[in-house]
Amino acid sequence: MKRERCPKCGGRLDVEGESWSRAEGTVERSFRCRACGERFGASVRWTHPGSPSERTPGKRRFPALVLAWLFLALTVLWVVLRSLDYGSVRVAVYGALARGTETFLHPAWAVLLLGLATVLFIVSRKRSVPLAVPAVVAPAVQFRAEPPGMISVVVAGSRDAVASDSVLDRNPLEEERIVAAFHALAERSASFAGADGSGSFSRAQIDDAQRELYALGLAIGSTLLGGSTEVADALLDLPGDHLQLGVQAELSGIPWELMVARSGGEFLWQRFSVTRQLRDTAAVRPAAVRRGGRCRLLLLANLEAGVPGRELPAAEREAVDLLELSATKPDLLRVVRKSPRSAGELRQLLGEGFDVLHFAGHTGAAGGLERGWVLGDGTAVSPAQLLSDGVPAPTIVFANACSSNPSSRGESVADAARALMLAGVPAYLCTLAELHDAGSGDFSVAFYKALLGGATLGAAVTAARTALLGRHPVTWANYVLYGDPALALCGTFSAHFPAKNSGRSGD
Repeated sequence: MKRERCPKCGGRLDVEGESWSRAEGTVERSFRCRACGERFGASVRWTHPGSPSERTPGKRRFPALVLAWLFLALTVLWVVLRSLDYGSVRVAVYGALARGTETFLHPAWAVLLLGLATVLFIVSRKRSVPLAVPAVVAPAVQFRAEPPGMISVVVAGSRDAVASDSVLDRNPLEEERIVAAFHALAERSASFAGADGSGSFSRAQIDDAQRELYALGLAIGSTLLGGSTEVADALLDLPGDHLQLGVQAELSGIPWELMVARSGGEFLWQRFSVTRQLRDTAAVRPAAVRRGGRCRLLLLANLEAGVPGRELPAAEREAVDLLELSATKPDLLRVVRKSPRSAGELRQLLGEGFDVLHFAGHTGAAGGLERGWVLGDGTAVSPAQLLSDGVPAPTIVFANACSSNPSSRGESVADAARALMLAGVPAYLCTLAELHDAGSGDFSVAFYKALLGGATLGAAVTAARTALLGRHPVTWANYVLYGDPALALCGTFSAHFPAKNSGRSGD
């Protein structure tokens, strides 16, 4: 196993302890840095029936089993030969063995045995599954509203150990101003290149939007966190590359991923691969573990094609790009494009079992106040309501549409994510505000390319944001991912919304 390095000083880490939970299927390890003395924790999903100590590298059980079976076979052969009559049967057996030995001395047997030994060695290496502790540690930060007028920030250095707990003054008016400013900037940028979604932005438009987003990031880091240098230091000193944000429902409309903890510093998403976790009291189903193989993606794009005023040319281009991406990597990805016209058709499609459910289209009212995906017949459906009664849940649901996770007075932007995760979906990628068509397609292609390269979900979102940074004004800042940042889809191995009709900028 590759020796881990300290994420703070780069020193060598020693394993201080290890615990294995058969029920939860996880391994917890604690490390201590030889150089700086810092301690870190890591959690790894472990789905094998034996304990990690039984399957760690260097303890290959294959040779021992072969020797045991060989000894047993020789013992049985000796007992059988001793029971045979010497004058007839045993002499015949000895003669046959002698003739076989002479034949075995032929050079062809040596080549055959060498090939067989090579095959057995490769099989034994593959059957032994070493415990792979990731080089990154996924710390957690929780934002909780505390009455009266306070906000609690809990910064955990590992999954269990609390490193910092601060209670700061809360400013609801400033929160509303930040959210409103973000939505206004997103709506303005969606109209920069016109309704055709050509994506031809000027450098001035991109630079102006970048400055406004950075100002919002500074406001989140200073105003909402009370200008606390202690909290800023605790955030920036967290180990690893991934970060889980535990956000309460009433705080989920804030673009926390844009936080700038210190003036002149980076966005939080540039420092970490950031995902969100729901701070719920309800239990969420555990994520299913993928066991390799080709990833199957159900693509729902431009479902209202042919309806005047409802077509989305950019969504059509996005669908073509995803189909071309799957054609370049057929052993990793298979994209199945369908155009369901009703909730029943979509439920039947989901019953076939897909790893990813990707939607690129309009969103509108479904069943009263709840926002849903607009299907081919013009009706809206909430995908979470379809994932029941034995319908398998996909690993990722990607809602690539305007305000696919919107909010209004008395409602939460986390409701859609909560509903999907309670239905068994481990990860939900959505948007916070108005979305520009051309940028949305570029984001999804960059996201899936990173996933197919073996990146985790958090790293794939970061890669997609980086790919669009400097090319699109706000699109890269519009996406939020709910779920485990260290979950990998490909590689070696897991509401109430406004009634106003809305979709992508082609509406």
